[in-house]
Amino acid sequence: MNVAVNRKRSRIDLDDDADEPLPAPALSAAGDSLKKSRTQGELDELDIIRPEEAWTVDIASILASNTLTCPPGSSLRPHNNVAKYNAESIIVLCVQGNVQLHYDLLCSSLPQLYSISPSLQALVLCRDPSTHQPSTVATYSLPLIQAVGPGYNHFVRLGLLHPLGGGEHPLDALVVIDARAKRRLVLPFGWGAGKHAETRAGRIVQTRLMELLRTCIETLARE
Repeated sequence: MNVAVNRKRSRIDLDDDADEPLPAPALSAAGDSLKKSRTQGELDELDIIRPEEAWTVDIASILASNTLTCPPGSSLRPHNNVAKYNAESIIVLCVQGNVQLHYDLLCSSLPQLYSISPSLQALVLCRDPSTHQPSTVATYSLPLIQAVGPGYNHFVRLGLLHPLGGGEHPLDALVVIDARAKRRLVLPFGWGAGKHAETRAGRIVQTRLMELLRTCIETLARE
């Protein structure tokens, strides 16, 4: 994998109410409890996918796509783990459209993830690396891979094409690919179980999602 040789945060509505605050307890305690219960139920349904049930991902095609080490003109410091890449490497894709939270969480978790799987590769899959801004708070940039180009759309192949994104925007997620190119985990952000990850109740959601990520890496490292 060569992230340096080949040489937006776009705003789309993931859900009509994705950014609406949860009902205030004083106004609707029952409704708030119900929403928390539903969110917890969705989180409980997330799990590592068994190898025989997991999708096969054309990871070679993804890694061969146009890649930038950081956005042009950005002050972010490029970061990658390419030197340790090998056939057994676990890959974590930050599929990124209009959400930055999962990128920031992934970056903050990398030291721990590297300690579990030293050859792990963390990459960003975005529509256009030349205009993409992965974060406004992180200090470094992970390799940015172009997901949409002539004759290919990696968002589609991952099953993460946004239904209202005009065929070019993704559903934001962290995706774990094992050494056999199997899609073993999909953690949604801004939709599904991760719909409320950026709301005032989001800390519970964030914690659960990142626990799942860590557990998945530990499981794959043992396989």
